[in-house]
Amino acid sequence: MNYRFHCLVVALCGGLVSFGAQAQTAASVSLEAETDHRERGLSWSDGKPALSASVTIPVTYDLALDVEGLTLRDSARHGGADLGLTIAPRYTVSKAGWDFTAGARGHVFVGRAGTSYVEVTGDVSHTIGPVQLAVGAAFAPSQGAIGGHNLYLDAAASISIPGTPMTVYGGIGRTSGSSSDDARALRLRPGGNYTDHRLGIEHTASNLAVGLRYSDTSISQRRVDPLSPWYDRHFGARVVAYVRFTP
Repeated sequence: MNYRFHCLVVALCGGLVSFGAQAQTAASVSLEAETDHRERGLSWSDGKPALSASVTIPVTYDLALDVEGLTLRDSARHGGADLGLTIAPRYTVSKAGWDFTAGARGHVFVGRAGTSYVEVTGDVSHTIGPVQLAVGAAFAPSQGAIGGHNLYLDAAASISIPGTPMTVYGGIGRTSGSSSDDARALRLRPGGNYTDHRLGIEHTASNLAVGLRYSDTSISQRRVDPLSPWYDRHFGARVVAYVRFTP
């Protein structure tokens, strides 16, 4: 681990934990280490181990603010950035066991001008005993940073195994969009529209969780331009191990 990366990790974890603690006692903080950070089947950490810290701050009963910091490890997908921040306000209405959530998500890539972008998000979830079901969508309007617009549709499910500390979860998603800059569009849609899927298992004990997650995509290597400055080869099948601590 080089000195710059070490400093980023310390600043990321310390800053967000302090922020969460000072915000209000109801705020929740989470720290996570994983062997690769993947979003929608694509690595955001150049296929390398990553650290993240997140805090959820309740503003009102229905409104909350999520803030996350992630080490990106010079990810080509994000212009060689070392650190990414996600700021996501969301509003949730609960009725008869259903949760309806709408919000926005801003992705900021520290030190790399012209790479940040925003999404509008929405999802619906329902819990039936130990089973939780959810469907969602995230739409990024046309922006130069991502070479067009981007739409992600997702369905997910999780089940807590009764009498055990284990949870099994999985999901499938579809990414589509338009391209006004093919090189930039490689960031979120390598080779064009694609499908991703994932399956994981997690063990939780007190405030510590450990898990394994498998993910893959339908992206064909033959459809991706390896000469693009935004090219990142880490989008195939991968098993990721992770550990998460909630103080």
